[in-house]
Order: sequence, then C-alpha cells, then structure tokens
Amino acid sequence: MAIQKVLVTGSDGRIGRVVVEELRAHGYAVTCADLHPVRPWGTKVVDCEDLGQVVGIMSGHDAVIHLAAIPSPVRHTAEVVFRNNVMSQFNILEAAAILGIKNVVTASSLSALGQAYLHRHFNPTYIPIDEAHPLLSQDTYGLSKMIGEELCEGFLRRTPDMSLVSLRFTAVLDEPSYQHLAEMREAPAKDSFSGAFWTTVDVRDAALSCRLSMEYNTPGHEAFYITAPVIFRKEPIEDLLRMHYPGDYPVADHIRGNASPVDCSKAERLLGWKARYQWDGTLLEV
Repeated sequence: MAIQKVLVTGSDGRIGRVVVEELRAHGYAVTCADLHPVRPWGTKVVDCEDLGQVVGIMSGHDAVIHLAAIPSPVRHTAEVVFRNNVMSQFNILEAAAILGIKNVVTASSLSALGQAYLHRHFNPTYIPIDEAHPLLSQDTYGLSKMIGEELCEGFLRRTPDMSLVSLRFTAVLDEPSYQHLAEMREAPAKDSFSGAFWTTVDVRDAALSCRLSMEYNTPGHEAFYITAPVIFRKEPIEDLLRMHYPGDYPVADHIRGNASPVDCSKAERLLGWKARYQWDGTLLEV
C-alpha cells in the first residue's frame, strides 16, 4: 500500500522541522507531534511515554518517523534520559504493531558506539566503523539507543513484515551551528577529542535520510550510519586517531586526510542516500 499520511514525532526539533518540510515537498500529508511544540499552530501535543496518546495520534497513518527523544545525557539525569528514550521507542513500536503500521523510522545515534559520552576510554575495534562494528555504550543515552535498536529486532520477530529503520545520526548541524563548529575547528588538536570521530551531518541530509528510509519499504530491520564523508577538523584523520585513540587496531589505507572514519556506504547502497553538505553548510565537492 502506498504511503500517503506520515506522523513525525519530535516534529518541532532540529531534525523534525526539516523532515516535515522534506516530506511535504514530496507530496506527503504530515501530522506533527511534539511534547514541547514551538510552532504557533499545527503541532499536536503528545507525550510519547504514554502509550494511549501514542496509539491515538498514530491511528490513521501509513508510516511513522520517530524523532522524539532526549538528545543527550547532558541536561537530564540518567534515569530520565533512559526512561524517556526507551519507553517512547517501545510505545511507538507497540502502537505500530497494534494498528498495523508497517513502516517505522527511528532516530538512533552514532553515540550507540559508546565513545560520545564514555565513562572509561576505549578504542574502536577497527576503522572505518560500519554497521557491523559492535555497539559498546556505557552511558545512559548511548544505552537507550542500543536498546531502541534491540526493540526493533524484537518487534520484527513479532511482526516480520514490518519495515524498521534505525538511523545512527552523528552530530547534526544547522545554520546556527556552523559558526560554533568553525570555532571548534580552530581549537588545538590536543583538545579536540571527539566521541563522534569529528564527523557531522547537515540537517538537510539527515532529513533526506528520514524520507528515503520511510520509502525503503522493505521488510526487516536495518541500521544506517548517517554522516558526511569528511571530518570538520583541519588535521588529517590519521593524526587525530593517533593522538586521541592510540593503540593497535586496523585502520584502512583510504582513511587519510579529511576522510570520515565512519562508513556510510550501506545507506548509499540500500537507501540511495548520499550526503550533499559538509560541516559549514556548503556543498560537498563531487
């Protein structure tokens, strides 16, 4: 059945508002839902931790893009982050199963790898990181995203014809972020440790990945890394890795210069997604 009506949770957030624009530009009817709406009109106030509210708002839709979450462990206590993100993900999937909605796209995170908010330092297993790399989170946010992906696997076992996609976004940038990142770029290399491996993705590219994931419409659960193919630092990636992730692990020969150490080829291959913008919002060179 063709997808016509789409629910976007977290619709008024940094990614959500651009996803809504992307979907509407391609002819979809979109319902906006957010616990803390900032639009003057048009957004339904929904608490995704409440299953009844979720079932009510999802009814009548063909697909859901679930972006509502606490986006880091920085401003809230650990149990609040964990409860909100995990229960919201469960409720979205439970409501989809109840209502027979097959297409669900959810926001995971590169933080699921474990380096972004780590308590104890560790190295990647290999570079470039791809979807086969183990997820090794220690912090509450990364753990909530790991569990979110496991929930998708569980619901797929329950309803094998669902099309479930987990998008592992890196640091998402919009126009207000460009100047801040330019300042970060000038910081001394020794102070530039990055749990996101110096990767970024423009919000417009993040929104594109959401639409393409919704349109993927293939039974199963797939996770995709969503990042630009270049890092934002001036220093070569091999020097940054040597400085901040010293140790004996394999690094592919092509990870040199400004090349991203996170591999997005799976998203390119299966979704037809490819980043168009780099860290400052300008077009990537083809």
